[in-house]
Amino acid sequence: MISLALPKGSLERRALELFAAAGLPVRRRSERSYRGTVDHTGVSHVAFYKPREIPLVVGDGTFDLGLTGADWVEETGAEVEVVESFDYSRNTERPWRLVLAVPSGHPARSAADLDDGVRVATEYPNIGRRFFREAGRRAEVIVSYGATEAKIPELADAMMDVVETGHSLRQNDLRVIETVRTCGAQLVANPAAYADPARRGVIRNVALLLRAAWVGPAHVLLTVRAPADRLAEVVPAMPGQSWRAGPGLADATMVVLQGVLPRRDVPETIDALLSAGAVNVTESGIGIFATGEAG
Repeated sequence: MISLALPKGSLERRALELFAAAGLPVRRRSERSYRGTVDHTGVSHVAFYKPREIPLVVGDGTFDLGLTGADWVEETGAEVEVVESFDYSRNTERPWRLVLAVPSGHPARSAADLDDGVRVATEYPNIGRRFFREAGRRAEVIVSYGATEAKIPELADAMMDVVETGHSLRQNDLRVIETVRTCGAQLVANPAAYADPARRGVIRNVALLLRAAWVGPAHVLLTVRAPADRLAEVVPAMPGQSWRAGPGLADATMVVLQGVLPRRDVPETIDALLSAGAVNVTESGIGIFATGEAG
């Protein structure tokens, strides 16, 4: 049996949707309840924590498994095993960004343009200090506990925070000068739990179910026909997860390739494939079946 920590707040709705789609609905007394159960014989109980707390409670062994943001895994420095990554955000099918922003009228176009001693408000002080150290800039990193946009101009000159659409920044007359990190949701496990064969088996089964639920609706399968003599040009345009399906049945000079990619990237990828010499590209849905792992 494993214990599970799920995010409360901004990532909560998408986490619950993902678990429900995977056939693992979370049951609790009300939306305000911090305790629940999952319909899986290997999961003992579920608790809800802030995303920033989850890497810590998983890392110290309080929980065996948790779902949180990659930004909080990095910020806390917790020792966890990343089992799966899901590139969605609160409202979109894209990952969110941790960005550096300044007032719209500020002359800076990058971190290199900021003066030494610049005051930067952020909920991510560890990432912030590391970023400015690597950028060769001296900054006063001010810890923010929310509403970071409001810290400018009285308490800070710039801010580092997460964005999805950038709407909040525009509403507060701020603009992005650098993307510090691109982050998605991550399923993380306690190292000791992951090393234990029995618990690892349950963790992998849960991970496979979640991945199948996420990949199916959010991804497509591309089938590509290309001349064999254009293979060198077509292959670099294929998605990262691709394979060669074989030669064409009616024409041995044609090659068939297949690949899986996020639905959002389909138009750009098809354009690149056709420009590289592909004859045609067919898009289809994906059906993925999770299989268990021996414990």
